[in-house]
Amino acid sequence: MRLVCAIVACLVVAQCATQRDERFRVGESASAFVIMGVAESASNTSPRYTVLWRQLGGDGQFMRYGAKRIFEVRTQSGESIQAPGIPGEFVLAEVEPGAYALDSVFALIREGAVNYVANGVVRGPERPGFEVRPGEAIYIGIWETNLEEVVAVTRPWRLEQSDLDAVLRQANLVDGPVRIVESHTVSVPCAPYRLNTVSQRQVC
Repeated sequence: MRLVCAIVACLVVAQCATQRDERFRVGESASAFVIMGVAESASNTSPRYTVLWRQLGGDGQFMRYGAKRIFEVRTQSGESIQAPGIPGEFVLAEVEPGAYALDSVFALIREGAVNYVANGVVRGPERPGFEVRPGEAIYIGIWETNLEEVVAVTRPWRLEQSDLDAVLRQANLVDGPVRIVESHTVSVPCAPYRLNTVSQRQVC
């Protein structure tokens, strides 16, 4: 009988562990949470776009490129969320709190066995930015991505509570209120360079 009770207790503990709430808890976490939507322009839906936001240091300059200092939104990645009736796709990510600025947009166009690229480094210094505090969850709206001649670009398209509500219903990843934040203009200089020796992608 004791053996049966022990087995039942183990099963109960295991079930509780698998049902652990791993949502971002607003006001409790030391990190922050950002939600952004990306909608491809109807005239250029084939490229895969990457929208890169980078954290700013205390001096207002971009910090060294690194995984914990970026918020990167990729289209057609299979990792985004789509909400019924809402254009585009959404990325929800836990990030380091602080100030962020738009570094660049990158587009990859595949035609058969050939890849074409379009860089969209924001040479600035004027560029969009946002701030997120520790323990805070924010939504910065849906941004449109497009190709203008040979340059990848993005711009704010829509910032509505109804879109945010639909995304939160679709992906229950946040416990607590999400604040809507409109991007503002910041001044950050840029000296473009290739991300690495095997990529044509450029960043600041």
